[in-house]
Amino acid sequence: MGTSKGQAVSSTGLRLSQCFDPIDELFSSFFEVHRVPGLVWGVVDQSGLLHVGSRGVPDPSRPDRLTEHHVFRIASMTKSFTAMCILLLRDRAKLSLDDPVQQWLPELKVRYRPHIEPSTLTIAQLLSMSSGLVEDDPWADRQLAMPESDFTALLATGIGLDLPPGSGFEYSNLGYAMLGLIAKRAAGHDLNVLAIEQILQPLQMHASTWNLQDVDATLLATGYRLNQGNWEIEALLDHGAFGAMGGLASSIKDLAQWVALHLGAWHQEPRLSVPWIKRSSLREMAQIHTAISRPNTTHPDLTAQGYGYGLTIAHHRLLGRIVGHSGGLPGYGSRMEWLTDYDIGLVTLANRTYTALSDVVRQGLTHLVETGLVGVTPLPVSEELRRVYEAIIATYQNPQNQAALREVALPSYFLDCDDDRRPPDFGTLRSTHGRLISTDPISAQGSLRGFWTMHCARGALTMHAMLGPGVPHKLQFLGVASEPTAPGNR
Repeated sequence: MGTSKGQAVSSTGLRLSQCFDPIDELFSSFFEVHRVPGLVWGVVDQSGLLHVGSRGVPDPSRPDRLTEHHVFRIASMTKSFTAMCILLLRDRAKLSLDDPVQQWLPELKVRYRPHIEPSTLTIAQLLSMSSGLVEDDPWADRQLAMPESDFTALLATGIGLDLPPGSGFEYSNLGYAMLGLIAKRAAGHDLNVLAIEQILQPLQMHASTWNLQDVDATLLATGYRLNQGNWEIEALLDHGAFGAMGGLASSIKDLAQWVALHLGAWHQEPRLSVPWIKRSSLREMAQIHTAISRPNTTHPDLTAQGYGYGLTIAHHRLLGRIVGHSGGLPGYGSRMEWLTDYDIGLVTLANRTYTALSDVVRQGLTHLVETGLVGVTPLPVSEELRRVYEAIIATYQNPQNQAALREVALPSYFLDCDDDRRPPDFGTLRSTHGRLISTDPISAQGSLRGFWTMHCARGALTMHAMLGPGVPHKLQFLGVASEPTAPGNR
């Protein structure tokens, strides 16, 4: 069913290629229950595609097995490429995210309802789904092939708002179609040309295209709908003015490159990069710019969720930052999702109308984390944090001599004497916990924050150090969590 590649090692020490059977079983069960003609999935880290599995066929009239090379419409997953094009233009000073939309689309007439105060609609609001444009999936999905002349006529006729700009989240495909036209006018050529030259070709995403006529017919997954128990072919939608919101077609192999690029943005030395795509811009896409505040009772472990730039973001108690996007068009469903803390992602494509794949992808990632098959990617430890670490260890071993501590601490550290924030008394800690047996390495939470555990004869001490912002960086606060129970080596 599946093939695997790569030599990535899980946090348990196993080759990740040994860990994929449960992922394959999960997607195979989805395939059986949800009745899709074809389903293909891939596991990705920042080096690229680690594993691919598939069930079904690209077309029931052909016996071919689905592979990572078959091409599907990826629908709204296209928005992440459109957002990157806008940021590339921003990074080259071709436009500003604060630019009024009507600076680039002067034909646009915004119709303000009586309860909505007129205000400037910006590019950033289109990117972050905070423009106030009404949610429009049922309508917009059928507008993919709209000619540009019809699109500009639509804008000139007038576009109404549902919410005041900047006041909240509302998912707008129309907004991303506007971004596509803005990108064309700022770049001087179509957005798809910009994306191909600056993103797809450098990442060797050679199967990805907005023009399905360019795809080898033997590699194109035919889109289907299920109508009263019978499979019917969905007519292919051509690329037009709405292509920026959902017109790209791609393969698992290509999308793995896109996900790997985003995962690498969270590492100092990414394995995959494009010189002119800033890692800071990739991380900017993965920040919550518009919160989604609707109550979420089905996922109580989510602590925050929202929309970035062309990507959805959630923060999860177990999985950390979750970044991704879904896609759905007549004939197709898709989902990509990755965990920045764990350097792992999943991508899946199906050829049935609006196949809902978010839950199965999240289940797969949760399995990898819960079973310990992947671990948190450690941050590098700064030299300043290491000096504080060494000084704290030295002070614990000889509480009477605090010269090392005073060398690495700010004067304010010794003045913060409220009962709840008093600097730890190392003499008391030493008498309570006994001699130091071993010390764990630092777990950095940033360049200026980290924690570590000191194992003592009568328990353990976990130190949380936070350095100040000024240069040279010195200790401003040290928290201590004590576990005084004896581990058996008194």
